[in-house]
Amino acid sequence: GLYEKHNVDVEFVVKKCGTGAMIQALKNKEVDMIVALTEGLVADIAKGSDIRIFGTYVQSPLCWALSSGAGSNVKTINDMRHKTFGISRYGSGSHLMAYVLAMQRGWDAQQDIRFRVCGDFQALRDSVNADEVSDAEGHADAFLWETFTTKPYHDSGEVQRIGEITTPWPCFMVAGLKGMLDR
Repeated sequence: GLYEKHNVDVEFVVKKCGTGAMIQALKNKEVDMIVALTEGLVADIAKGSDIRIFGTYVQSPLCWALSSGAGSNVKTINDMRHKTFGISRYGSGSHLMAYVLAMQRGWDAQQDIRFRVCGDFQALRDSVNADEVSDAEGHADAFLWETFTTKPYHDSGEVQRIGEITTPWPCFMVAGLKGMLDR
């Protein structure tokens, strides 16, 4: 009854996509507001976007699993120093959290980590299971992805969980375009 009480008409739209795609939907005015990962929203705002964060949706931090290939010799977070992180795209959570991991470990992010853009979650899983020698173009040593989404693939043995990192900020924020609340 909260929406009726304030005479607000709300339609929830489920979008099975990542923060980047939700931000694009917001910019395309397909939706008025989004609930998205904090790091993606902040990264977009830092690039000069007219998106604004209106409030916190989930206060607790987000846990990211670090996963390597099923038969990989990369077994711990420390094994990732001087290795290649698979990322979905530059500026994504998988990319940004690799920097957070490097900073927390005291690594030089410019020297101690590398990136390979792989694309979606399936492509990331494929990249860590690609043969490093025969498929150098598609190989990554490990990737970071939200822990509960990754768990079924750890359980099945498709990838191995070698560590985790928790965001030092709340995980989900409510955001909209600048001026949205003025309407």
